[in-house]
Amino acid sequence: MTSPGAAQAIWFPDAVDAQNRAVRLCLTPRSGLAETAFLDERWDRSGCQMRSVPLGQVPQPETPAAPVFIWHTAFCCSTLLARCLDRPGVALSLKEPAALMEIANIKRRQGEAVSDAWLTPVVAALCQPVDGEHHTVIKPTNTVNNLIGDVARLFPESRHLFLTSQLRAFLISIAKKGEAGRAFARRLFTIFAMDGHPVARTDPRQLMQMSDLQIAALVWQMQVAAMLEAAAQGPADRFASMDGDVFVADPAKGLAAVDDFFGLELGEAHVSETAAGPLFTRDAKDTGQAHGPDRRRQEAERIADQLGPELDAIVDWSYGLFPQSPRDGRLPNALV
Repeated sequence: MTSPGAAQAIWFPDAVDAQNRAVRLCLTPRSGLAETAFLDERWDRSGCQMRSVPLGQVPQPETPAAPVFIWHTAFCCSTLLARCLDRPGVALSLKEPAALMEIANIKRRQGEAVSDAWLTPVVAALCQPVDGEHHTVIKPTNTVNNLIGDVARLFPESRHLFLTSQLRAFLISIAKKGEAGRAFARRLFTIFAMDGHPVARTDPRQLMQMSDLQIAALVWQMQVAAMLEAAAQGPADRFASMDGDVFVADPAKGLAAVDDFFGLELGEAHVSETAAGPLFTRDAKDTGQAHGPDRRRQEAERIADQLGPELDAIVDWSYGLFPQSPRDGRLPNALV
């Protein structure tokens, strides 16, 4: 699927058209994929050649790169981790491709059998070795978590990392973003409610009486529940987990553990240089902005002080509704 005459450029499955059962392909260089934080509507496609093909004619690579997945609960350094794992010739990291988000919504509207027909060719098309890579790291947006079990079933050799934060940290991140963060949490709840979570059957009047942070706590718990359910379907050695704050506290150890679990073979030099490099001093979503663990910690402490005892009260309340969730937020098979 590499375009003749366009070095390291591929026809990337950019979007799906469910109504016409077609996939839009975008001709783009490797750098355009690796550097972009969001391969969705925020991606600047200026100058990209595009074409649409029927679903059954989506070009498939002769030797696809092995897919590995980073599933996450949002605000847990997943974009940073994905950037760290990108190395030309070894692994290409794709962050939040729109096509997967659209397939997740196809499942919500039309069911698993229909979404499976999209997943198999689209994931294979995502796994194109642009520069000889033997792995593709795929970090979907968190609204795609309803596909975890399906991807594991359709691609049985794939490996899956659950990257999370503790619930308390998630609520602080929502609050830090102000009204936009609170609206984001409520939007996520309406999406995850379509995935069959029992809490979604709560009386609408009761839901309307909940605070924004209570809804956000339910969102986090629903995501963890989806991860635990997928991991329970196994096989267990294909799933692992890591806390985002633990990763940032010791990035060399975290990267080495993820590299080993995924089997990427990035090499000790790449791991050590990346862990000590500029990625950990910049905002992973907006690399023009300075941002590091000290600033992240200071902001969290400030927001926690503003929220007061309400923060921990909401955490305790949500665990009463989801007793199966680990209280420390650490999912099974933690790498570090």
